[in-house]
This record gives sequence, structure tokens and C-alpha cells, in this order.
Amino acid sequence: METTHTPLAAYIRAWLDERETTQLWLARQAGIPHSTLSALFKRGILPRPDTLRKMARAMGVPLGQLLVHAGHLTPEEYETPIKPTDLARLYEFGDLTDDEWEQVREFGRYVRSKRPPPSSLPRA
Repeated sequence: METTHTPLAAYIRAWLDERETTQLWLARQAGIPHSTLSALFKRGILPRPDTLRKMARAMGVPLGQLLVHAGHLTPEEYETPIKPTDLARLYEFGDLTDDEWEQVREFGRYVRSKRPPPSSLPRA
């Protein structure tokens, strides 16, 4: 039984359903293991950015859409052109495992939590 845990899984499920195709077809077109999609749908495990790039190419959708649904970008960030330095940062750690990516996200949330409130930031 398939469970859709994440916005990314819901987006991909809708995309597959619209085209009356399967996870296996997408995995083959993207050149990724079927287990990657299975883990996304069954356990909510998000693919790495390099995997999302392959999936976006196979789906014919902008990479940014998958990055938004995966939580790597906000919709506002997606609407803003990505600077080459930011894109390089995204791919710099493309070899991290899913568990390691989760640790990176947790650390990022921790760093953000230590920021001063917006009203106390100096104005430029």
C-alpha cells in the first residue's frame, strides 16, 4: 500500500496519475533506483538534490518545482532567480545520504533559531 507523506510525493503522484504512468517508468527515465521513489512514497524519505535534478529532467519540469515541494526552497525563493553561488552550495554536498541531509536541515533550523528577532537587526 502506497502512502504519500510529503508534498513532494503528492506532487509526483499527481504528475504520474495525470500521465497514467508508474514510479518504475519515472525511475527508469531518470536513471535512478526504483527504491528511491518507493522510499519517498512509503516512508517520506526525500531524494538528494542531485536525484531531484535527474527526476526533473525526466519529468520535464523545472528543478525548482521539485526543490520547493521537497522543502529545499520556499515558493518565494523559487520565484527569485538562483545565484550561481547558491546553486553551487546546493550541489556541493550531493553525496550526502538522506540521513545526513536530515542532519544538515536540523542544523540549519538550529542556526536560524539563534538569529536575533527581525526588529533587533541593524538597518542598512
